[in-house]
Amino acid sequence: MRIMTFNLRCDFILDINNRWTNRKDMVINIMKKYKPDIIGVQELTNVMHRELVDALDEYYVVGTPRSKKMFVERNDIFISREFHVEEYKTFWLSNTPQKVSSSRWYSLFPRICTAAVIRDDNGNKYRICNSHLDFLFTKSRVYEVRKILSFIENEEDKENLPTILMGDFNASPNSKVIEEIRKYNYNNKKFVAVQDYKKEIYNHTTMSKFKGKSKGIHIDYIFVTDNLSIKNTEILTYNENGKYPSDHYPLISEVE
Repeated sequence: MRIMTFNLRCDFILDINNRWTNRKDMVINIMKKYKPDIIGVQELTNVMHRELVDALDEYYVVGTPRSKKMFVERNDIFISREFHVEEYKTFWLSNTPQKVSSSRWYSLFPRICTAAVIRDDNGNKYRICNSHLDFLFTKSRVYEVRKILSFIENEEDKENLPTILMGDFNASPNSKVIEEIRKYNYNNKKFVAVQDYKKEIYNHTTMSKFKGKSKGIHIDYIFVTDNLSIKNTEILTYNENGKYPSDHYPLISEVE
């Protein structure tokens, strides 16, 4: 199974030549070229969502906007139609997870996690979680990742499944946030970062800044429970004539 996490960069007016309309085709091209089975995206607006859904009909797309405001973002999961979607939901990383737009008082924006259970034709099922954590405060990110891990534990009590947790966590590899994920241990399963398969990848930034940089912060992750095997991991520096599809690089991994 090929998995990708990709912060698409919202359509921000100050990006000038890097507005969504100038990047949309590159995003579509990279998805069609690498053909991930599962794609977790971040900073997807409703307009971007509609355009990608129209262009990528080989995928089911599940998720909900984080609020009802205009220009709001969502963390949708694109799922290859080779799989069956058993269930999905979006919950808020707050004291009231089912309340739309809810957040902690110190979070600048509402933060969400989109979760899905999928099944292949052989009956194998997987749990997928995709999120984008707060960028301002470590306290917020730690709270948010604990809410996600608590959700996973509750779901594990209902059905024990291999689990994939991915997204833009706005946290470095040695941060408290990543430590929270690494120390998770439930139903005799732990999370392993796919980057651990090729540890030198941590030396490469996951942010292109639209310039093709290799040095810088590493904040995008795919974690899998250790009952899955990691076969390969790459940061994709895909560009077209020196133009990049996002200010983040997509991270892609093969697992089975």
